Amino acid sequence: MAFKDTINVFVTDDHEAVRFAIESWIKSKATAETPHITVAGTSPTGAETLKVIGTVKPDVLLIDVQLADMSGLDVVRKLRQKGMDNSVLSILAMTGNDSVSVPDILASGANGYLSKAESGDTFINAIRWIAQNPTELWLSSTVAQQLVVTEHALNSSGITHVERNVLRLIRLPNKEIAEMLNISEGTVKNYISSIYQKLNVGSRLEATKFATKIGLIPPSHR
Repeated sequence: MAFKDTINVFVTDDHEAVRFAIESWIKSKATAETPHITVAGTSPTGAETLKVIGTVKPDVLLIDVQLADMSGLDVVRKLRQKGMDNSVLSILAMTGNDSVSVPDILASGANGYLSKAESGDTFINAIRWIAQNPTELWLSSTVAQQLVVTEHALNSSGITHVERNVLRLIRLPNKEIAEMLNISEGTVKNYISSIYQKLNVGSRLEATKFATKIGLIPPSHR
């Protein structure tokens, strides 16, 4: 993405107050410096975003992880599948709670993550950074620290890349894990046994508690 005098942002959130707040932050804080930041459009739904984003052609998409009509991460995946890579569109996911893990957000194809609890200045800085560094990741200091903790815990335990994918899905039945990872149920069982051994745990519940504690998976709110 070439350097531009103006960064066009599209905001997708099903809460009107959030869309209004982001627009207000941008209008009040982001026009004095170059590049300027403008809101090119907003949408309350993922479906509408997918429909109009190709026409609006923003530089940055701010999208809520949990929309009323569909998952914001599914929207991100669909946009990437359509060929809207980082050179075409930078994407910052945002959420107001901890019901989705940061690794899941980044795995979807998003360039970064913002908590809705962040300040307006943080949003502006994130937009500027990711628009000018589309191949990089933007994370707040708090989120970055959590990812360091997660990676350290997994590496210290000897959990492999494939095993961490299984561990991220540990709440699901083996059959569903096998279908999602395109492996056999027997292979899933073998990976889970290996995970138990490496974590020195004896049950799915204990493995889930470990994965939750290190931030690999979000806490259960059920």
